[in-house]
Amino acid sequence: MFDIFKQDIKIGDKVKLYLTTGKEPEGIVINIGENFVLLQADDKTKNRFFDKLIGGWDVIQTYKKVTEKNDPELTTGKHIINKDLLLEKVTILKAFIKTSDYSLSPNANITEVRGTTCIASNNEFTKILILNNKIVDPELIKEIEEFQPGGIIPVTIQYYKKDEKNVMATVVAKPQTINSYVDLLKTLIIEEEYGKANLLTYLLKAVIKGYNKDFGFIIKELKKVAGTFKTQPLTRINIQHPEDKDDRRVFKNVEKEINELIRQSKFEFALNQIEKELQSNKIEDKYKSSLLLKKAQIYSSINNPDASEKAYQELVLFNEKIGSPKNNLSHLYTELARLQSLKIEKQKDALESIKKALSFNPLNNFALNLLKQFEGKDSKRVIEIADSSNAEEHLLIEADDDSTSISRMIDLDVKEHKYTHPEIIKLGGKPTAYIAKLILLEAKNTKEGELSERYPIYLEAAKAFSELNVGSYDLQDYLESIAFYAMLKGNSLFINYRNKVFNNETDIVKLKRLSDSACSYYLESLNLLSNIQPKLLLIILSNYLKLNVCNYYIENKTSIDIKTVFKGQFADIFSSCLENRDENIEKIAYSTILSVGASSINAWNKLTLIPKGTRRLYGEFGNETKRYRIYKLINELEKSNISEKLSPSEFLKKTLNERKKKKESLSEVLSKISNLDFEPYGIQEFFTKFKELEDFDRFFTSTDIEIKNEVLNALGIIKPYLNRNQAERTNLLIQTRKIIEKQIIFINENTTFYGRSFFYGLINKWKKEIDKLLEDKIIQSYPTLEPIIDPPYYVHTKDEIYIPLIIKNTGEATSEGFHLEIIFESTIYEEDIAKGSFESTDEISSNGKIQTKLLIPEKLLEESKAIELKLDISPIYQKKKLPATKFEFTIEDEPESTLTYEDIPWRDGPIPPEHLFKGRKKLIADLAQHYLSVEKDKPYILYGLTRTGKSSILEYLRKNLEGDTFITQGKGKLVLTFKWELNVADSYNKASDFWNYTLFQQTFVELEKYSIEYDFSLNGLKIAENNVRAKDFKIILDFLESNNLYPIFFVDEFSFIKSLIDKQTVNAAFLHTLRQYSLDGLASFIFAGTYDIKALIKDPKYGITGQLVHAIDEQVNEISDDAAEELIEVISDKLSFTPEAISHILFLSGNVPYFIQIICKNCGYYASENKRRHIGYPELEKVVRILIGQEPSYGNSLVKKLPENTFQNNQFSPADPKEVSVLISSLTHFNKERINDPRGISFAELQKLWADKKINAFRQKLAETIQLLMDKRILIQEEDEGMPVYKLSVDLFRRWWTIQHPDINLILTTLID
Repeated sequence: MFDIFKQDIKIGDKVKLYLTTGKEPEGIVINIGENFVLLQADDKTKNRFFDKLIGGWDVIQTYKKVTEKNDPELTTGKHIINKDLLLEKVTILKAFIKTSDYSLSPNANITEVRGTTCIASNNEFTKILILNNKIVDPELIKEIEEFQPGGIIPVTIQYYKKDEKNVMATVVAKPQTINSYVDLLKTLIIEEEYGKANLLTYLLKAVIKGYNKDFGFIIKELKKVAGTFKTQPLTRINIQHPEDKDDRRVFKNVEKEINELIRQSKFEFALNQIEKELQSNKIEDKYKSSLLLKKAQIYSSINNPDASEKAYQELVLFNEKIGSPKNNLSHLYTELARLQSLKIEKQKDALESIKKALSFNPLNNFALNLLKQFEGKDSKRVIEIADSSNAEEHLLIEADDDSTSISRMIDLDVKEHKYTHPEIIKLGGKPTAYIAKLILLEAKNTKEGELSERYPIYLEAAKAFSELNVGSYDLQDYLESIAFYAMLKGNSLFINYRNKVFNNETDIVKLKRLSDSACSYYLESLNLLSNIQPKLLLIILSNYLKLNVCNYYIENKTSIDIKTVFKGQFADIFSSCLENRDENIEKIAYSTILSVGASSINAWNKLTLIPKGTRRLYGEFGNETKRYRIYKLINELEKSNISEKLSPSEFLKKTLNERKKKKESLSEVLSKISNLDFEPYGIQEFFTKFKELEDFDRFFTSTDIEIKNEVLNALGIIKPYLNRNQAERTNLLIQTRKIIEKQIIFINENTTFYGRSFFYGLINKWKKEIDKLLEDKIIQSYPTLEPIIDPPYYVHTKDEIYIPLIIKNTGEATSEGFHLEIIFESTIYEEDIAKGSFESTDEISSNGKIQTKLLIPEKLLEESKAIELKLDISPIYQKKKLPATKFEFTIEDEPESTLTYEDIPWRDGPIPPEHLFKGRKKLIADLAQHYLSVEKDKPYILYGLTRTGKSSILEYLRKNLEGDTFITQGKGKLVLTFKWELNVADSYNKASDFWNYTLFQQTFVELEKYSIEYDFSLNGLKIAENNVRAKDFKIILDFLESNNLYPIFFVDEFSFIKSLIDKQTVNAAFLHTLRQYSLDGLASFIFAGTYDIKALIKDPKYGITGQLVHAIDEQVNEISDDAAEELIEVISDKLSFTPEAISHILFLSGNVPYFIQIICKNCGYYASENKRRHIGYPELEKVVRILIGQEPSYGNSLVKKLPENTFQNNQFSPADPKEVSVLISSLTHFNKERINDPRGISFAELQKLWADKKINAFRQKLAETIQLLMDKRILIQEEDEGMPVYKLSVDLFRRWWTIQHPDINLILTTLID
């Protein structure tokens, strides 16, 4: 709009602006910027007005006055217009147009007039800006001058969406016939209003298109000078009823709020707001009329014509009550009539509304056109029954059915059809009356051929007519399109059926589906065709009968040649049915004509009168014996008991009336079922109502019965819903929805009347309600964000004061981001408040979290050590902001820490002190019990990765057992414990040195200490140092046995036995000897070593398997959560970890004590160095990032990057197969973007990664490596969507490896030959 302003106005012009605020400043233009104009008022003050405020303008005085009409250069530019030639072409155009009775219907209503601009609205846009120089119709200008606030003026308008907020009109006129527009075009050319004439061609092009060369010439000539007229200034319309500015301001505020709700598609809220405002007293009546109009438009835009009509009725009554101008009332009644005319049952109401409209304004063109349409419409046709003294001579029945009615079945076909015609697609799917007529003519002119190619053209035409405003087309054309569509669709199905039969495809179920569908379409076409082409009724009736007879023969496997059924016309086949010896064939004939009569009395009567129609019935009823037999047969078919004494016409009329009543009863039952809500507590009611349908099964086709049974099947599945848990309920809903979706497809492929008009709507409604139930369950699993102050204090640094904030997702779904509203308040002064907000697009997975910090304005802490924090947090899910949750916190300054390095207890050495030895008490107690029991001859083998606590367990078990006693064979035994470390023993190369270490240093020397402690003598036991042999072991054990002393040997680093055997320091018999000593009750043994023990035991080279056949394996790895927390909180009086930090440490460490101590020790260093009393999630993450090498260490901190040997021989080993490091890198590769919430990786993903690199025999290697790492507990297996997935158990290691080995391609090359 501002672009037009800059074209109209020049610097130096004196102008009057009409601002959207209601103000009207005047002044001389002294500057025009990109988006503003600077005016100098008479008092020399200067004011700048931005483009968004300018709603219109008047030029009071130009800097250079030019009289446009006297300036030929301005009028015509460089192009000379030949007015006479133009007028000649217009005359030819008018003669050419054959669609002169067609009207362009109103597609918007002017609802506000502002001087140089008007505002219009329709169902698509609430605000369409009309510049007055876009109005081409002088009559419309006059009507606008008489406009009163609260009124409407229907207009035909073309518009475009300038940007997201502004919709602009390109041309506006009153709704008129095409002839009237051509006359107006002529007038505009005569008056040399070429600019308006050019605009008017836009409206004409929508109907005439470019099919006429004369019209093309007119468009071309007017376009050549169109640019000249863009510079014409806007004229101000002299409004006779100006608005009160204060009243208007109040209304505009209300309207703005409602329009915003509509823009956001919050229609229910908008309607509620309208009702609220209508009940208030703050808005004048004239504006309440505008709100009622908006209400009607909302209902229309959400496709609720009933509510829209009701709203228009309310609007009309209100305007009559307040004495609205007659023109306005006429327009309102016309719009009401248009809505009513869309429904067949409201035709009388529509006619009354049209008459009302014309009573207020007899010159209302649109109302006149509607009236003309209605006067030509044959809404009810009654066939006159010839006067005859003998009522038996005819079988005509008085018709009371509407020959223009269109059933729900056909209506759905029309509504669901998608346009294919290129002319409609060009117009964005919006047909015109001209194009609709063109398509109908195209359908009529299509040569006989494939029916599947013909009936869709009629459907296209019907769809086009159905979307036009009533009055803008010939109703008979619409009805003809519908009638021929239904008949030709039936014919197409009939031919398909016949072809299958001729090809010996005799699946009766499939054939019945085809015939049911064909017959349904035939019945739907009867009533309409009876008034269009009655002779076609015989083809329909003939095909209908052939289909049912053929079904009977195929189902009963008769020997008749089926092809003969399809020969002959109706009279022939009908006669053969009546003469057939099989009474069932006779019943089919009578059932067929009864179906026709019940569907259309008009068709019945026409068929009776048409030669070779149903006149044969005269002869049948004329014979009294036959008549009573037919009566009986019909009563049997209809399950009725109509008197056999009646005349044929009375009997048939009563039969058809009874059938009609029964079908009405069926409709009532179907309506009740349709109105039931599909909700879990009402399922039984559906079963009850469906039971009632059994009384009407004869009205259903076999296809309908199929559908009904599947619907009952769906109900059966959902029936136990209330007795199931939530997971099962979801499953039941999904199963039920699958059946429903399948039936929706089935009904569309096998269309029948009840399938389409009842079951289709019913199960679509069910589907929506099931989807809502499922959506509710999804909502229950929406993301739920919880802000956590962690630790719960604000933090001082040199540069800032901040609150450490964690946003945690406790819901079941991933949050795609969040919006945060923040309010800081002083705890002393209420008026000290600081506000802020921000929006994040960071995803937070279920149970995931992100960290951030909130900076505190320092002024709020000037006199206080605490602050109030209020947070409103809204998750973003599926691109929508969910409702906010409110949180409030009172946050204080963190107490200063006194922690020193010396206070930090955690160590990553071999044997921890007792207060750090957590989580192994039960295992030690179980082992102690075992070694004091009769089962003590069975050794335990403790195995696991290095640094998982095996040696510590041995040490604490030794302390537990040493000096304990037990009784065996009536003798008390004192337990003595001895420790052998085979890694030390392996350092000796000679067997003598091995025995010297194990038997002298680690056994005899210990015995000397024990003899003093437990007061026993070693006399008689002589073991010489440096001269110990294997045989001395038996000597020692015999001595201990004789003194009631029981030794238990704790053999650590047992995997070094492999090296000892390889070097022949000992032989395989060594273990056999130990086992024998155990069996003889001389000693017990417990072994501990790395995971290699398991492979070693199975290796036949060492012959160990048999020696340890009774050994008990015990894998040592992680500890429980409770024990891990105890280890973390060991100095909680000086340093505490928040719950979030503790949870994160457990995750990082995999609950392995070694890694817990590494993390806690470094957190202790960080706390001591930064005077922190509490470690929260943010501080922990800071430490971890340094440990893994993601961030550098700071200053002289002891928190440093972990060396490789932290994980070596634990999570990985240089001795591992090279596939191990490749697998670890592969797992970290898939999670490189998921820092804190790694997902499990499936075998298929790993397999594809390895396959893409052409790794040989990768599948087997991958499977073996996965199993190897799972056995070592380096890898854990979980389940995701029923599939096994794999994760690294120690996430600290995963993150360290990700930083240290980032190049997956480089790692993968190590496996490529």
